[in-house]
Amino acid sequence: MDLSDEILLIIFEELDNVEMLNSLMGTNTRLDRVLRHPIFTSHLTLMKSSSNGLSHPLDDIMVDRFCSQILPQIHHNIKWLNLESLSMERVLLASDYPNLFGLGLYEINYDAALRHFSGIDIERLNVSIPTNFSSSTLVELHRNVARFGDCLYLLDGRFNQLRSFYVRICIISSHLIYPSSITDNKKELVNLKCFSLISNCGTSDYDELILLLLHRISNLEKLTLYVLLDRYTSFIDGNHFQQDIINQLPRLNKFLFNIYSFINITDLLYQPTNEDIQSTFKNFNDCKISSAVDYFPKEGNSLCHIYSHPYRLKHYHHITNNFPGGLFNYVEDISLFDERPFEHEFFIRLTKVFPLLKKLRVSNEEPQNYKNCQNSNNDNRYSSIIEYPHLTDLSLTFVHEDYVEQFLLDTKACLLNNITLQVGYECLQRVTHNFTNNATRVNCAKLTCLLISQCWRYPKLCDTYFPHVKNVFG
Repeated sequence: MDLSDEILLIIFEELDNVEMLNSLMGTNTRLDRVLRHPIFTSHLTLMKSSSNGLSHPLDDIMVDRFCSQILPQIHHNIKWLNLESLSMERVLLASDYPNLFGLGLYEINYDAALRHFSGIDIERLNVSIPTNFSSSTLVELHRNVARFGDCLYLLDGRFNQLRSFYVRICIISSHLIYPSSITDNKKELVNLKCFSLISNCGTSDYDELILLLLHRISNLEKLTLYVLLDRYTSFIDGNHFQQDIINQLPRLNKFLFNIYSFINITDLLYQPTNEDIQSTFKNFNDCKISSAVDYFPKEGNSLCHIYSHPYRLKHYHHITNNFPGGLFNYVEDISLFDERPFEHEFFIRLTKVFPLLKKLRVSNEEPQNYKNCQNSNNDNRYSSIIEYPHLTDLSLTFVHEDYVEQFLLDTKACLLNNITLQVGYECLQRVTHNFTNNATRVNCAKLTCLLISQCWRYPKLCDTYFPHVKNVFG
């Protein structure tokens, strides 16, 4: 209590505001005054989120306390509320919110939304409800949808003042559009200034669907485009962006992208190098752009990955030996694939590039070339051990056994406790010398969950070798 109000506010801003309000509001007059500050009470998330992405209500006692005691004291400060369906009605009826301009609604059904928000002016909405919902005042919308057609429905005029639209789409396919259900999918979207489209599933309908939609947004100023594309003859590159996007959108001043182009090698008109791809961005002077081009003869496939900086996603997939590097302070989930081996030095590089790495999937059936050279100098034995300070989920299913050694040998890797490992039983058995190898015993003792293909076919794992494994799944 000897601290000034300013210092207390700085401390409170670093903590969970909902927990702090619940714990401290009503303790004494001075703390109440600091806790009611607009900086601390403008944005409230009155729900809990689980690791699988689902939303859950707060405890009833906590919701009752907010509705009866806390919200009436801070209602005029609240500008944004994140709510879930079970407690939404109680919170909204607890007080008036004269300065509220944004709502995040989770696990809510259409009837509930229509009952509470019909006729209400809402400027910003982050909501997961069916598409038959309209507003003449909504200016910002965040949505997750199943199909590209759902995106078109939302842009058919029902939100005629919409200026910013952020959409994540599961499937982008012309076969799932259902044109008869769309009111107007050709009209220009003159009010839309900011558009973000993210999809983690591949599509071959980029030109027919995504480009045609972009060309309707004639006054677009900011574009974010993160997609995986199955292409036919050529990769997406700077020339394509210039001709088909930038030249078509004269007001565009900020363009963020993360594009994967996959093409069958035999269908390529020619095989550009990474330098060729980089040269197509010579006129993009406002941002740094990275690229990686790979050819996989055994698979008969090719890949070109291009992205702008800064990279804000939490995942980075399809990493190969041609990975351009950098520093990715947000990425927690990565996957590796190549038809050339990943050597020990490559994994050293990964831990430096991805300091927050939590989930790693490796797919590579080529043996390492230099695995026996690592510890030839005894003086450097410990300096070559790679630490993975945040890794909790490791998948080594489709790999040569060298990569199982790469992570289980204590001369190569230092793992956290509580690791989930996905691996083939026979490969695990060989690397651990039928669960007797002392060099892999330390890291195996750190495993808490094993996902083993067809483990029911094999003898029971040695309990003493995996003392902390609680679950084994086949």
